[in-house]
Amino acid sequence: MNSSQFLVVLTASFGGLLFGYEVGVMNVVLVMDAFRIFFRFFSWNGDALDEMGNDIKGNEEKMYHKLEEAENKATLEGVITSSFVLGALCGVLMATYLGEKYGRQRTIMIGACIFTCGAIIQGLSVQGLGTPRKNVWEEVSNFEWRFALLFQVVPGLDLATLMCFLPKSPRWLCSKDRDEEAVQVLAKLNAASTSDELAQSELKAIQGDVAATRAAGSSSFGELFSPVIRRRTFITFLMQLFQQWTGINVIMYYQSQIYNEIGFTKFMSTVVLPIINNFVNFISTFPGMWGIERLGRKTLLVIGSLMMMVFHISTWAFSTQTDKGKLWQYLTVASIFLMVFSFTWTWGPVPWVYQAEVFPLCVRVKGSAVGTVSNFLNNWIIAFVGPALMKAWSTKTFLLLAAACLLAWIYSQFFVIECKGLSIDEMDAKMTGKA
Repeated sequence: MNSSQFLVVLTASFGGLLFGYEVGVMNVVLVMDAFRIFFRFFSWNGDALDEMGNDIKGNEEKMYHKLEEAENKATLEGVITSSFVLGALCGVLMATYLGEKYGRQRTIMIGACIFTCGAIIQGLSVQGLGTPRKNVWEEVSNFEWRFALLFQVVPGLDLATLMCFLPKSPRWLCSKDRDEEAVQVLAKLNAASTSDELAQSELKAIQGDVAATRAAGSSSFGELFSPVIRRRTFITFLMQLFQQWTGINVIMYYQSQIYNEIGFTKFMSTVVLPIINNFVNFISTFPGMWGIERLGRKTLLVIGSLMMMVFHISTWAFSTQTDKGKLWQYLTVASIFLMVFSFTWTWGPVPWVYQAEVFPLCVRVKGSAVGTVSNFLNNWIIAFVGPALMKAWSTKTFLLLAAACLLAWIYSQFFVIECKGLSIDEMDAKMTGKA
């Protein structure tokens, strides 16, 4: 890997860090006492709890504030958590247009700058950053949660800065008839000269793809619902819908509250278990890389939906026994981790791969946009209703998610068409029932 390739990889990693930190920080600040009091999820009258969450009696060590929950707590949590997904949905709608007109590099830079400004506003608005607490039992400081939100500036600013050193996309340059610049970028990425065989072959491949796209002509969103294309449109839209309704983001956004509901201490719920869960999420991507080509897209969806359904049901079943001892608490958490594993190697990557390869060139961008909008729209819905579901049904919510996984299995088994290894003509024949 040369220095140019390393810079591209590093920049892409900061894009992942940006989004990952955004998801993770919401889970953390939602259980910070000062954040809860500031946004009136809870009120505090000065009382304290011990390490196990019990009322202080006598001279026991004070560990946590004793908070009184507000009636509209679930609604406030849902609104705040889902707001960033709603912003992402707006970004999706703008990104395709801006990316084609101004290039991917500038679009990402603009997005990173907007993100950084948002982080600054979150961290410094109203009363500034605040000061660290001197005595937790005499005052409630907003410093911790404001700093956690302000820290989003780091990946946002780093991404914007690194993008300044990256060249424009070779494909975008070719689409604007700037082939000489495109081959220079390809040569730099391959640490070769512009006349090098590798750089020239990559250029020809990109030129061929651009020419094919132009030959296919422009299209309208109406063509997504033509007899030849519409099945692909509905499959893509529903696939992204079911991806969110598997419940993965109920866990990722609200996992600390779920662990606390099961009976774990605040330290275990906010630090130890989320770290383990995120590590499981990370290592689970590797079998997905193997399975998506070896087993096929449809097979992964079928396997994943059945596995998630089983583990949602076991999570609920184990959670009903947590008052009988620590073993049941750990079994419940293990079941949650296994559900995350089941998602990450199946339903995590497949919808994104599927929507990128199932549409003809003339509508590929618009078809992928429909899938992406479906993903963020349903992500926003599940983030908004998640706290209300957990408040009303507690761990019975996992039965609802299990039912959604059952529907996802029916959809995968009887509606999804396997596209692994198919040409676009073969895909047309399958989608229209002629093969």
